[in-house]
Amino acid sequence: MVLVMTTRQQLLEALRTQPDCFCSGQALADRLGISRAAVHKAATALQAQGWQIEAVPRKGYRLGSGADVLSAEALGPWPAPALFYDTIDSTNAAAKALAADAARAPHGTLLVAAQQTAGSGRRGRQFISPVGGVYFTLLLRPAHTAADSLSITCSAAVAVCRAVEKLCGISLSIKWVNDLYYQGKKVCGILTEAAANLDTGLLEWVAVGIGLNLAVPQAAFGPALCQTAGSLYPAGACPVSRAALAGEIARQLLASCPAFDDLAEYRARCFVPGHWVTVVGAEGTFSARAVSIDDIGRLVVETSAGRCLALRHEEVSIRPVLL
Repeated sequence: MVLVMTTRQQLLEALRTQPDCFCSGQALADRLGISRAAVHKAATALQAQGWQIEAVPRKGYRLGSGADVLSAEALGPWPAPALFYDTIDSTNAAAKALAADAARAPHGTLLVAAQQTAGSGRRGRQFISPVGGVYFTLLLRPAHTAADSLSITCSAAVAVCRAVEKLCGISLSIKWVNDLYYQGKKVCGILTEAAANLDTGLLEWVAVGIGLNLAVPQAAFGPALCQTAGSLYPAGACPVSRAALAGEIARQLLASCPAFDDLAEYRARCFVPGHWVTVVGAEGTFSARAVSIDDIGRLVVETSAGRCLALRHEEVSIRPVLL
């Protein structure tokens, strides 16, 4: 895929390379190969989006700090359509509506929102999506079967971990299959949805929805979730913008496609094996000991009766230790 930078993206990148310094309009024009009028137009457009760009006569332009704008310019070069929303019901729902038209929504299409009003998790559960989080869906079109979908979710979890470590310096752990934890609380959920061609058995598209609590105040989760849900920066100040983090996670996942061969790292980050868990699934609710994660991402458990099962769609929760 070819990455092409817009004039506004080029201007932002140029200003980022000289933080706290003014760059003259002529110097920027020469560097970018455009006119001074084009520089002024791009800077004005960025200011309208919310970027803190100072423009001082005879001194030039300077990029201020602290802006957290959801836009193509904040995302950086992207190889496919990227759509941004202040508020949306669900980025996954919007992505699925677009997915039927491959020309309009090709591989790599990205939808990013500041807030979701009807975010959802596995089994139709509500996913609380307040302002301050990173909510996006990456649309993929890999030539895989539905049986491979679990490995895609595993790679998505690894992509989140890698991006957060790179940009925030924070190490996350994974609870099988699609939740990420920090300091004992869930800070990220992943919902993978797909459509398959019944004639070929291949996936037509995969919508990977990711919700990460970046700078969400603890009070925003409400009394029902405040004991289990958390945020990377609940006080609000964080070292990375929402768009930059969404872009880095999506780039990590795109780089894993089509192999999705991140199971070794997924296993190393997953804290479930070795624990007794409560399993909820088609066979009812039962207790078992989590043993390992197999080569396609299933959680292998052993019941108290010695029966081994490989879980794919079930829900698990770690049982508390009885003292």
